[in-house]
Amino acid sequence: MKRKTLFLPSLFSLFLVIVSCATIEISERDAFDAHRTVTPETFNIEPYRLHDVTLQTEDGEELDAWFLERDDAQATVVYYGGNGFLMVISRSLIEAYREVPVNIMLFDYRGYGRSSGTASVRGLKTDARVAYNYARNGAPSPQETIIVHGHSMGSFLAAMIADENEVAGYILEGPITEVNRWTRRLVPWIARPFVRFRIDQPIQEQNNLERVSRIYAPVLITGGAFDDITPFRMAAELYEASASTQKRLVEVNGAKHNDLPRFRQYREALATFYAGLGIE
Repeated sequence: MKRKTLFLPSLFSLFLVIVSCATIEISERDAFDAHRTVTPETFNIEPYRLHDVTLQTEDGEELDAWFLERDDAQATVVYYGGNGFLMVISRSLIEAYREVPVNIMLFDYRGYGRSSGTASVRGLKTDARVAYNYARNGAPSPQETIIVHGHSMGSFLAAMIADENEVAGYILEGPITEVNRWTRRLVPWIARPFVRFRIDQPIQEQNNLERVSRIYAPVLITGGAFDDITPFRMAAELYEASASTQKRLVEVNGAKHNDLPRFRQYREALATFYAGLGIE
């Protein structure tokens, strides 16, 4: 019997009802939880000014994006959200950054929100590069100092950009190590003899352990103590694999997978990391 499932949190609901041997197919079509929504009216969170922009990709897609500018910015952080991320739900993240003097680049992946297209591994990599290039060269107030910040699925994109480009630092939040190891850990040990994953090759190839071993930029790796989607031990493995000599691992007490920006410990970790880069 074959059952299809999503690449991210909805895998768990399937495991609760496993009653026989199963082959789980994970295709690119099924891998992305791409919600459509209406972009909200522009809102102000001091001290930011929001620029609503459209990013053009080389393969003809249009990405809905926000560039959050502030007068005291010393750098720009490009944020790569997780599978369910939309700009409409970024308020807690923006507020967590209020005490750090950086601009923030946010965007909705292709197929998400008002962005055109259909999500795929190749497409999201293109989107990630377009957002980075805009922040460096096309933004209302371009900054030479760029930091990339990725949450969950976005940790693959942040690490990819840090691997390909010169960045002042990078942040991996609730990160994934590599897909095969991660999917295995999603299955309770008692069910492992009965469950197999069939994963599309472009997804299977994503490996943050390899990437961080090549990146020497400063890194903050953080996760929630109660994260049952990407358990904190994955963050710890990435910390150990990192080639950086300026690295920090922070387990946020009480946090789960999507709520880290609401915790003071997380906000303090951000401020400490940026201060270490001379941004304070």
